[in-house]
Amino acid sequence: MRRNNTEQARLFQIAALCEEAVAQQRERECRLGYGLDDYTEGRIVGAANLARKIRRVLTGGVDPAATSLPRR
Repeated sequence: MRRNNTEQARLFQIAALCEEAVAQQRERECRLGYGLDDYTEGRIVGAANLARKIRRVLTGGVDPAATSLPRR
């Protein structure tokens, strides 16, 4: 049983890191904008893209951010 809790804790850590990467990209888009430093901006966008893919794997193909949005 302990192993399962450890694995679950690791998954939560991975999910938190993914969320942090996506939030960093959103912050960049909303407040700072793009066009100042292509290298850093590329890393932020790439990290957020990878984080979204990892999050999809962890959730079985369902993106939690997409499912929480209201449907019109």
